[in-house]
Amino acid sequence: WSRVDGDWEDSNGPGPGNGPTSAPPPPRPETPGAKAGFVWVEGQWDWKDNKWDWVAGHWERERAGKRWRQSRWEQRDGRWSRVDGDWEDANAPSLPPNGNPGPIPPHLPPRHEWKLERPVVSSYWPIKGKTGTKVVIRGKNFPKDASVVFAGQPVNGAKVNANQIVFVIPANATTGAISLRAGGRRELAVGNFEVAAAFDPIAEQKRLEEERQKAAQAAWEARQAKLAKDRAAREAAMRQREQEREATRDQRRAQRIAELAAKWQRAFLADEDTQDELTLHAQRIADIERMREIADLTANAKLAVRIEVALSRETMRHDQRMVALESSFKARGGTP
Repeated sequence: WSRVDGDWEDSNGPGPGNGPTSAPPPPRPETPGAKAGFVWVEGQWDWKDNKWDWVAGHWERERAGKRWRQSRWEQRDGRWSRVDGDWEDANAPSLPPNGNPGPIPPHLPPRHEWKLERPVVSSYWPIKGKTGTKVVIRGKNFPKDASVVFAGQPVNGAKVNANQIVFVIPANATTGAISLRAGGRRELAVGNFEVAAAFDPIAEQKRLEEERQKAAQAAWEARQAKLAKDRAAREAAMRQREQEREATRDQRRAQRIAELAAKWQRAFLADEDTQDELTLHAQRIADIERMREIADLTANAKLAVRIEVALSRETMRHDQRMVALESSFKARGGTP
């Protein structure tokens, strides 16, 4: 995260509570070319006299060890506020630690937040290993009194916080199922753990990451070849895709429901744990798609590859989670 310093501003400008409620228009295309020893500061929209006013770009002399951070507009509490551009340390990370790619282009819709109130497991690792292996369960809304059950037996010493539970596979354990007792509700399935002394989870994780990186790089190169070279054209294409998505929202929803119904039993899809997983997956895919749009717009190769890796991880995670939930559902007799 970057600090936005305070400053004196025009008393007639968009201060708190009186800024624009609509997003700024798309930036106007500019072709400044190159100028040795100078940095081009892109033009931007300003809010003056209750209307959008274009301010053309200009050249700034380079500063040693610094880079220019472009100004941006951010939506806050239903209104848009401008964060002014500034010089920043060239070695500072260009992305916040949480991976947020920065300002959302103004034509993208606001992020939709789905509610998840029950305890939800998203993933666990490793899925196999020797006794004494430390297993990390990730998710949301884990209560303080959550406990781990392995192969039908309670596990002592688990460390619990709202988003993560860590426990150790007991000595003399054999392959079995992991589940959680949380919040006075029925046991929440996590998944199976295979006791395998020869398995190296660190080496396996490294192998998977290398495969994801290679696939992500190839996916970005193929995607990049189809993108327009000019930013204005990429932005126009993005707006068109967003309009198409909005126009086909109901159709795509019906198609997704049909795909799920063709793959999974109806009663299983209606189960609350399955519903939570589908909600979590939808939220994550929506976030990844939004970041991908930004990577495409800015032609940011490093960000694009990271996003493709994130998409691969999420797809695998979701597939594994649905299999684990279905197994638990059938073990309960196939009833919600």
